Amino acid sequence: MFRNACRAVAIIVVIFFCISVPFSAFAQAGQGDAADQVRHILDEVMAIQSNPQLAGDPHRPERKKRIQDILAKNFDMDRMAKDALGGYWPKLQVNQQAEYTAVFRDLFQDSYTRLVLDFLKQEQIRYSPAELKNGEALVKTVILRQDANIQVDYLLAPIKSGWRIHDVTIDGVSIVRKYEDAFSRVIRMKSYDELLEKLRLQQRAIQQNP
Repeated sequence: MFRNACRAVAIIVVIFFCISVPFSAFAQAGQGDAADQVRHILDEVMAIQSNPQLAGDPHRPERKKRIQDILAKNFDMDRMAKDALGGYWPKLQVNQQAEYTAVFRDLFQDSYTRLVLDFLKQEQIRYSPAELKNGEALVKTVILRQDANIQVDYLLAPIKSGWRIHDVTIDGVSIVRKYEDAFSRVIRMKSYDELLEKLRLQQRAIQQNP
C-alpha cells in the first residue's frame, strides 16, 4: 500500500513537471518576444526620424507614411476602436461597427503618427522585462531625457506571429481610456450619431489636408 502511494505521488510529480516546465518556458519566451517587439518598433521609428535622407519639411510626408506603416503592422486598432467605445459598442449594428472602426482607425493612425513625429526623436530608452498577466503582456519603458524621464507603457495581446499593441499609457494616462472618456461624454450629452459626425469631420479634414 505504501509502495502504491509513493508511486502515485511520483506520477503526480512527473505530470506536474511536464506541465509546469513547458508553461514556464513559454512564459519566459513570451516575455522576451513582447519586450523585443516593442524595442524593435521603437528602433524602427527612431531610424526613420534620424534618417538624413528623410530630413526637412519636403520629406515629412514620406516619414509620416513610413511611420503609419509601422503602426498598421503593430497596433490592433480594431480592438482599440471597440475598447474606446466601451459599453456602447454592443448597441451598434455590424455595419455601424465597421463604419465607426474605419473612421477611428484613420484618426488614431494620424494622431499617433503626429505624436511620434513631434515627440520621439533619437532617444535613450530603458526597457523593463515584460509582465505577463491573463495571456497579455505589459512592457514598461522610460524615455531618459536630461530635463525629465517619461514613463511609456505598452499593453500587448498575442497573435500568431508575435504581439500587437492595443493600448499605450504615457505618464499614467491611457490613450484608450482618454478616447473612451471623450466619446462617452459626447454620447451622454448628445448622441452616438453626433459623435460619429464629429469623427467624420475630423477624418475629412485629414484627407483634405494630409
